[in-house]
Amino acid sequence: MAKYSNPKIRQLLYESDTAPNSDVKGDKLEELVKYLFDKISGVSFHKKNVLDGVRAQELDVVFLNDKRVSDLHFLDFVIITECKNTTDRLGSIGVRWFVDKLRDRGLPNGILISLSGITGVADGVSNAHSEVINAVIRDGVSVLVLTRPEIVNLETTNELVALLQDKILSLTIERTIT
Repeated sequence: MAKYSNPKIRQLLYESDTAPNSDVKGDKLEELVKYLFDKISGVSFHKKNVLDGVRAQELDVVFLNDKRVSDLHFLDFVIITECKNTTDRLGSIGVRWFVDKLRDRGLPNGILISLSGITGVADGVSNAHSEVINAVIRDGVSVLVLTRPEIVNLETTNELVALLQDKILSLTIERTIT
């Protein structure tokens, strides 16, 4: 278990929030995501802003997950994260676009960091929440959504691992987004 610097988390969130344009805003959030996941045992940063061969899809931050020693052994070898710091909650189209990126790569799961959350309600019957539930049913893809309130007070990697475990359990067993 590694410890996080809460002042660093808050500083990177602040820098993302107050960035002069969307590119810098995204870079700061990606820096935060890299900081959080790089500290997890068995997980290592691979690349950011990765374009596919036809330059149609960009992956925000990609990690390699050595499942033999990883605390995230329940996730796939490749972990793709999508990073969104918008004023409004992310809608159905944004969630579906991320699901398509995962599906197109044959990945069973990915992590969506949407600081403002996603539209709809947690029971999965409306808006972007329904896209997350439908992705499990229709595509066999689990999208684990992380929000600002969940990130801002993280103190250890164990807390982030437990949060992701809870999310995958809720999504697959109860068909709800927590």
